[in-house]
Amino acid sequence: MDWLIAFDAAHPILIYAVAFIGMYIEGDFMLLLLGALARGRYVSYFGMLLVAFVATILHDIIFWKIGNWLSRKKRTKYLYFDLTKLITFLDRMKKWSGAYIVFSKFAWNFNRFILVGLGYVGVPFKKILTYSPISAVIWPILYMSIGFVFADQTDIFRQRIERVGMFIAGMVVLVIVFELFIRKIVIKNFFNGNQNNNKDRE
Repeated sequence: MDWLIAFDAAHPILIYAVAFIGMYIEGDFMLLLLGALARGRYVSYFGMLLVAFVATILHDIIFWKIGNWLSRKKRTKYLYFDLTKLITFLDRMKKWSGAYIVFSKFAWNFNRFILVGLGYVGVPFKKILTYSPISAVIWPILYMSIGFVFADQTDIFRQRIERVGMFIAGMVVLVIVFELFIRKIVIKNFFNGNQNNNKDRE
């Protein structure tokens, strides 16, 4: 990892930029990696925590605005979702929108749909600004701490590069499985209920 130390010394701002962009590509993995790197003192734990905080809030604002724009333009599609078929679910989200903003971070590939949905049904921007900072603290601290402890317990930076790759890949798989499980619970309890309501109306 000497190359990382040299790179960080020569381009300290670029390290933060890479971390910021990585949060949009695959936030969970990036947080785990940043936590591990912080344990090895290759990056600053609190510096990267600040990057994650800002990136998370901007992320939430952007996707809320996408949903709000879709609503104003009377668009019905977001990726492969037909928003009109989920309107009951989306309306139901309003009541618990704060909890959805916070806990959807832990349901892999689900958070962006939630944020778009909240923007689509007109959840106030003020609510995003209220709850997004909460998720921007809880989510990064939890995942960076997992990466930090993982790196400490496995002494990962003294292992061979092949073993490091296997450790990290295994950890990412475990996190994804956990988050898919959370997403399955959410879909089962809310989407299925929404489908049943639609059938009753028919």
